[in-house]
Amino acid sequence: MVSRLGSVPGSPREDTPEVDLHLPIEAAHPEAEAKFLIEDAAHIGDLIDSLDSYDVRSASGVDIVDDYWDTPDWHLFRAGWTYRWRDRSGDRIMTLKSRRLRDGLVQKREEVERRVPAFPQDGSHPLVAEHVADRSGGLRSGDLRELFRVRTHRRLFDIRLPDGALVELGIDRTTITTDGPVKKPAPGRMTFVELEIELREGREESLRQLAGELQQRPGVLAARLSKFERGLQTTGLSPPRASRMVLPASTPFMEVWRDREPSPADPAVHLAYGCLLGQFAEMIVQEPRAWEGLDPEGVHKMRVATRRLRSALQAFKKVLPASIRSFNPEFKWLAAVLGGVRDLDVAMGNLPHFLSEIPPEDAEHLDDFRQHLDDRWREERRRLLACLASRRYGRLKAGFARSLERGPSARDMEVSGSVTVGDAARLLIGKRHRGVVRRGRQITSESGDEALHALRIQCKRLRYLLEFFRPAYGELLEAEIRRLKKLQDVLGEFQDACVAGQLLRRYADGLPVRSSNRGRLIALGRLIGAQERRAARRRADFATAWERFESTGGPAGILS
Repeated sequence: MVSRLGSVPGSPREDTPEVDLHLPIEAAHPEAEAKFLIEDAAHIGDLIDSLDSYDVRSASGVDIVDDYWDTPDWHLFRAGWTYRWRDRSGDRIMTLKSRRLRDGLVQKREEVERRVPAFPQDGSHPLVAEHVADRSGGLRSGDLRELFRVRTHRRLFDIRLPDGALVELGIDRTTITTDGPVKKPAPGRMTFVELEIELREGREESLRQLAGELQQRPGVLAARLSKFERGLQTTGLSPPRASRMVLPASTPFMEVWRDREPSPADPAVHLAYGCLLGQFAEMIVQEPRAWEGLDPEGVHKMRVATRRLRSALQAFKKVLPASIRSFNPEFKWLAAVLGGVRDLDVAMGNLPHFLSEIPPEDAEHLDDFRQHLDDRWREERRRLLACLASRRYGRLKAGFARSLERGPSARDMEVSGSVTVGDAARLLIGKRHRGVVRRGRQITSESGDEALHALRIQCKRLRYLLEFFRPAYGELLEAEIRRLKKLQDVLGEFQDACVAGQLLRRYADGLPVRSSNRGRLIALGRLIGAQERRAARRRADFATAWERFESTGGPAGILS
């Protein structure tokens, strides 16, 4: 019998015996659990000790290896399941889990398990496949691929609560890796410590109360991603997602443009709403990654999506209703909070490279500067977490989703519905390109750093605009986008050097001038000098980059 899940070509488990397909499969059962990230593993002992008001008993420790699988077309994911093979100290289990059903701190998921003496050579699991097919309306055949591997050392405790409920508490020290390709800038490897509590006996309310208590402990952060989702983050894999995930319901207006690409003859307002929905969906996807902070790209991508949202609101202001444009100040607030963390992520990420440019004996004096960056980052992280947990942010998400869902009113369409995508492209692209050229030509060797910074922002806005129109014009805009990106790269590296220099100067200015700080001040001076030289090189590169930008391409051909 051939499984609907297909086969796994080139499986490394070729020496495993055939699996007895008649072994019993457990019925689907729900699980209720809550998970938390532990910021500092050194405090785990104190955390367990703080539960001394309960009957806490150490159960065991176990090593777990989970391999996650899906088809190239993400058939299981589309059906709402994740699929893993678990080796738990020789106990082998195939598991299907529904992706997630969140209810506050407590997550509820349905789980189907089957124990096997050995994992099959071809990845087949007919009974589990049939279980998925029964619930998804059919699952097409396709070869399975291994997505990533999750290795966990789990320390288990049993907690008996006052009302008699039994909760299993696990402390997971986890590493996620992959043997497959990693889509940059994904890290390719992720480590974290996670606390998980799962209800074994008793009322779910008891679990909820314990979760609420744990959430108040210092250094404990409510998890917003599963290990599977962190695996996707680690490898850069991108399963399909529907824009519907953001919105509470569908409307006739949304159905007009959701399932097809816009054409130049369509109303520009349809393209504008499509851009807003796409960036809003990306912002929502990146939010839990930014919240957890395990990979700096979560904050970066959420910030970029927020900036693109603001750019679309500004670019299409002539055709968008005032009600939806009114969200711009709130997105500006959100972008600023994200920016506080992102700027320090960049500074800490660049520091090892910067230190390599000065003598090692000088770099040794900058441990306090590293700690200064880390302290500031933690402050900005606290500010970001407060923002994402705030009612203000919740109102922003809910209100913007409702505005997207409603779309423009009949009156709005009477006023702006006659403006086509083509009309908007000719007007906006030409206007923004002229602004870039005008500012770029004004820059001379005497211009201040702020002039190049302003040009960088204008280039970014023009590039965003071109990307907004890409669904309607496709490859026609690609060459211009590539030209802009090359110019932006030079301007971005110049800006990074300037920002690094400013950060170093502010720190140096705050140090008292005394003999005990002599080595530190000398090292900071050399580091500042290295950033000034780096900025000077990028500034010299700008002249060449600008000449190349002006001499090739341009919007004339596109606009015609």
